[in-house]
Amino acid sequence: MLGESDGTRGAATIEQIGRRRTFTRTLQLAIVLLIVQVPMRAAVHAAAGSPAGCEVPGRLSILVDAAFATAYVYAAYRAYKYVKFLNHQSWPRIAAFGAWAVLIAALLDGVEGVRLWRDFGSAPCADLSAGWITWLMRVVWLIGALNLAVCLLASSRFGQQTWYGVQPTPPVTFRRSKRDAKDAGRLVITCSGGGIRSASFCLGALQLLCERGLYDKASTVIGVSGGGYMAAAFHVLRRTCTDPFSPGSPELARLRRQTRYLLSGGRAMFRAALSVLFGLIVNLLLIGIVLRAIAWVLGWFLADQKVITTDLQVDWLPNDSWAFVGMSLMLLALSALMFLIEKVWDRWARMPDVVRTILTTVGNVTLRYGVPVAVLLLGVPGGLYLLGKLPGESADQPSLPSALLALVDPTKQGVASFSALVVVLIGLGKSVWSGLTVEGKAATGLRARLVVFARTKLAPWAGSAIIVLAAIIVLLRWTGGYATDPSYQKDWDVAVVLVAIAVAIKVLTDANRTSLHSFYRERLSRAFLVKRQDNGAAVALDYHLRLRYSDWAKPLDGGPQLVIAGVANVDDPDFVPTQRDCVPFVFDAEQIGIVGDRSLPDGGQRETADYEREADVLKREVTVPAAMAISGAAFSPLAGRVNERTRPVRLLLAVLNARLGVWLPNPYWNNRGEPAFPDRHGFFPKLRRYVGSVIDKPGPYRLLHEAVGSPSMYERRIYVTDGGHYDNLGLVEALRRMPAQVIVIDASNDAEDRFTALAEAIATARMDHGIEIAIDPSPMIRGTKPRADRAWAYGIATHPVEDDEEKPYKTEIFFVKAVLAGHLDWDLEQYAVQHTDFPRRTTGDQFYDEWDFEAYRSLGHTLAESLVDHHRVNDRLSSL
Repeated sequence: MLGESDGTRGAATIEQIGRRRTFTRTLQLAIVLLIVQVPMRAAVHAAAGSPAGCEVPGRLSILVDAAFATAYVYAAYRAYKYVKFLNHQSWPRIAAFGAWAVLIAALLDGVEGVRLWRDFGSAPCADLSAGWITWLMRVVWLIGALNLAVCLLASSRFGQQTWYGVQPTPPVTFRRSKRDAKDAGRLVITCSGGGIRSASFCLGALQLLCERGLYDKASTVIGVSGGGYMAAAFHVLRRTCTDPFSPGSPELARLRRQTRYLLSGGRAMFRAALSVLFGLIVNLLLIGIVLRAIAWVLGWFLADQKVITTDLQVDWLPNDSWAFVGMSLMLLALSALMFLIEKVWDRWARMPDVVRTILTTVGNVTLRYGVPVAVLLLGVPGGLYLLGKLPGESADQPSLPSALLALVDPTKQGVASFSALVVVLIGLGKSVWSGLTVEGKAATGLRARLVVFARTKLAPWAGSAIIVLAAIIVLLRWTGGYATDPSYQKDWDVAVVLVAIAVAIKVLTDANRTSLHSFYRERLSRAFLVKRQDNGAAVALDYHLRLRYSDWAKPLDGGPQLVIAGVANVDDPDFVPTQRDCVPFVFDAEQIGIVGDRSLPDGGQRETADYEREADVLKREVTVPAAMAISGAAFSPLAGRVNERTRPVRLLLAVLNARLGVWLPNPYWNNRGEPAFPDRHGFFPKLRRYVGSVIDKPGPYRLLHEAVGSPSMYERRIYVTDGGHYDNLGLVEALRRMPAQVIVIDASNDAEDRFTALAEAIATARMDHGIEIAIDPSPMIRGTKPRADRAWAYGIATHPVEDDEEKPYKTEIFFVKAVLAGHLDWDLEQYAVQHTDFPRRTTGDQFYDEWDFEAYRSLGHTLAESLVDHHRVNDRLSSL
């Protein structure tokens, strides 16, 4: 049932369900690779006695078998890990024996493959067998597989009940943890998202709060996206000095020189270009490897079935038989049959839930694999068939059909295909940047609306469509070559190159390293994280210094702790409301992980120090600079609540490597009472941890998830991005911590008089935590007046009554917003005249000069002063 599962009922933990799904999907992949070998083995038998006839299917079968062996070794390992996680009786030790047996079988499989590879093409072949090695491999594999199957059955709920009489209790609770109220009775400050605009505005506001003693009085400062830049900068510097970024200070002067922090100078621009290019090349290589492998197998199969002839003609009924068409549609027909059985059964009798679940599962699995099978077996020949049926050309005027045929004709050069790809990378890359939705203002006039529509709707979808078209062209071209040209089929050096590239990518990089996160993290660190030396100079902290979040987010000598808000992008109807596509992810010095409403099970937060060790053995992934970059990762293929806006460019962003998000370990996994990754001592334990951490980095599969997949909270890794994709103010996280007072510094780029970020925070607090917020921003509305009356508002948040409370807990909210209100200093007045978008400059523009930076900083200081100096506000803040 949609939105109902063992996870939502608490019958199984998220980790348990996730490990089970990981195992079953790997097992399904192994089964698919095994089935793919069937026609190849049949072709080898059919060509018995002919070395030339069995070389291609025989060696191709060995290559696919190598992939199959890799898949079933992974499946065996994941089956063992699942049994070990359940930890019933002595079955984990027995499962370990089964996993080792499967690994030994895979090694024997490799030996068999090497021996057979040498035989094909040089001697008659009648069978894909290496004699006693093959039989020994099969016996060992069967022993291991049966061993694991028994262990899985015995450890399952059914096995425990039937064999041991154990009635498992629900392992999951949905109770709110008392430690959520970390700031009860205290003051919390939040800094909103908004890139450099918000960083500048929040700097001025934090300066004022520091001058008035409110910053040191606070227990926590929460940063979101651009506000997180300055929240982190203030916090880190406050650990060593009492007046961070004070007027006239060396660090403030240095910061004014860093306002173009992303691309400040030629070297930074060169490194940015290399970062984009590096990820782009890796992405294209991965896509090329997948397309080439599919084309090789598919081309040989279509030629073997006589569907595609040597002159690129298509025969849908080879040998006047419907067998090929039936085989192509068999899985889809089976899926439809499951649906039909369910409907007919419902018509005549009541269907047990178990039967309905089985029918639905079989239908979903056959549909999942039936669609790509039908697309490949019918779509690829269909593409060639349709191109061949288009009208011809005159002798002196080439036609479009001839140009299209040239793209897929393996005898032609690949210039056209490559040119199409270049058009995608250059022309459409620019359209992504300029096609971002215009923030803070609505388009007026027909022409402006048409331009916005073209940039935000047509161009992004056109970009994704052209990428898909380029992939189709390459697939058609390569498949046609393998189907018609024997030299294509026998070019085994290509296989060696493909495998070498795939192994090199796995060993030398990962999905996080190919993204722009590392570049972004370094630029933020060097620009904002500074220290004041004894000689009075302000210098950047050494980037290679590991600013572990569990250490550096804590105050050292007064001041608040640092909390950074991000989101985990998940698309589970079990836990996430429709089109929200995310859950909040919080960086806290003590507890890090997923927080949210009552529908989320307990266990989403981990001890931060232990989580740091799991994320990276060198403790580089969960640091203060990393948290700053992750919380500011607005430019990503997955974007939480704004996925609807970014969906047209999702594929384009992934392929072009416009990716700032990070794949982190799922905190629901390995969440034990004691640390799951304690510090290791000794050379070999440390070496084992190091090798395991390097191998365990997110692989190319994650890139596919970013481009077209549906990330899930059940998976081992989650994609964490900008905290503004859930709540751009940080207000919801502040209220979850139940403080007595909250000061919200808002530099969101809402349309004038809309206060959209505040409205969304009010609704989210009510939906997720049952917190009612009463606040009236009407004095901040300009309307027809020259200026708004003021730039702040006061509100009350009422928390739901807990079981042991007589009356609800209340939190005071002091909300200050970047608007033009009252009389401002003359420099601000003149800046506002010269810049009509002030103070709502688009977040897409991250390149400020000294005037821009100072205008937003000064505005933040002035408006925060107007809030704090109001007598009633001053009395309330002083009363805490």
